Order: sequence, then C-alpha cells, then structure tokens
Amino acid sequence: MSNSGTSVDISGSTGAGKDKSSQGSADRDESDDRGGNTSVPAPECVGALCYRIPITYEVGILRPTLTDVASFAPAGLGLTDEPDGVGIVGMPVNFVVTATTHEQTGELFELPVTVRFTPDSVVFAYGDGATRTAADGGRSLSALGLPQFSATPTSHAYAARGTYTASALVRYAAEVDFGSGWVPVPGLLAIPTTNATIDVLEARTALVDRTCIEDPAGIGC
Repeated sequence: MSNSGTSVDISGSTGAGKDKSSQGSADRDESDDRGGNTSVPAPECVGALCYRIPITYEVGILRPTLTDVASFAPAGLGLTDEPDGVGIVGMPVNFVVTATTHEQTGELFELPVTVRFTPDSVVFAYGDGATRTAADGGRSLSALGLPQFSATPTSHAYAARGTYTASALVRYAAEVDFGSGWVPVPGLLAIPTTNATIDVLEARTALVDRTCIEDPAGIGC
C-alpha cells in the first residue's frame, strides 16, 4: 500500500510464481504402469488474483473556508495617527497600522494544522466619509524621513474642523498546511483595528515683526 497524499494504492498478489519444487507431490516425476516416467505439471494459476491488482482510492483534498480558519486569525491592531490626536484643517494627518504575517498552529477537522495570515491590503476610514485602500499599513513620518503634516500613501487632510473617529480594516490572505504544503483559502479576512480620535483645528497666521523667541508676549505666542 502506498499513499501519495491524494490517493491510496492498495495491491496484492498470489504465490503463483513459487518454485515448482515446493508445490508438493503433484510436481514430482512418477512411474506409470508401463514403467516410464511422466511429469505432472503444477496446476495452472487462473483468475484475477494471479496478477497484481491495483486498487486506487481517491482521497478528497481538504478545502477550508475563511469561516473555518477565523479562530486562528490575529487580533485587531492599533491605529496610529500623526501628530497624535491632533490635525489642522487642510493639512495631512498620517495614519499607520503595523500589520505583519501571522502563523498559528492547532487542530482543524480533527487534524493538526498550521494557518498563516499575510496582510493583503488595508482599508482606511477617516471618519469624515472618506476612505482609502492602501497596499499596506503605511509607515511613520520618522521612518519615512518626513516632517509633520507631510502627505503619505496613507494620510488624509480634513476639510473642516471638528472631532473625527478614524478606523481601518486589515485584509488578510489565509493559507493552511496539514503537513503536505500550503493551500490557499479563497477570499480575504478583514480584521478591524482600534479607533483613533482626531481633533482637527484651524490654523490662523499673523504677520509680526518678531518671532515668539524674540518676543514671547507677541501676537500668537
């Protein structure tokens, strides 16, 4: 019997090929009434059992769904905004979700399994009705080497002052391994992040003759 993982091959054979010397008295030379020698041949093997009989059973490949692997999914992540909790009308607020590949072992269909989740994309909802789908969760301004209020692939500029609640969905592609290699699970699993609250203010400028360092009591200082 052999098992390839997707089929089981069961075979059998008889002793038809045994040496005739071991077949008993029917194989020995005996004398007839005329004193001569005669040879009695071994019985001829007939029937299907005289040959190797392959019997193949197809074994169905397990096809888990997103519902099946949902319990292995990573927990929701935090959503970071820069600068922290504050924005200015018309200037970009940077948002970051740090999503990484997640693996977990356990049992599925009463079999040991490893489930792997890989971030596919992130959907940002900025709280003012605007959304954006990004290829990843973005990076901090310091990691990008940018100053505050710089535009990034995950940033958003609010058009009016107010308090907004932003959130995001991390969409993961899932794979399972029952011991014979990774098998993709159809679809994407969306895991919500925590919310982030941003107070968006208006910035007003004034033309002065000295800076706040030079005149700490000056207008706007």
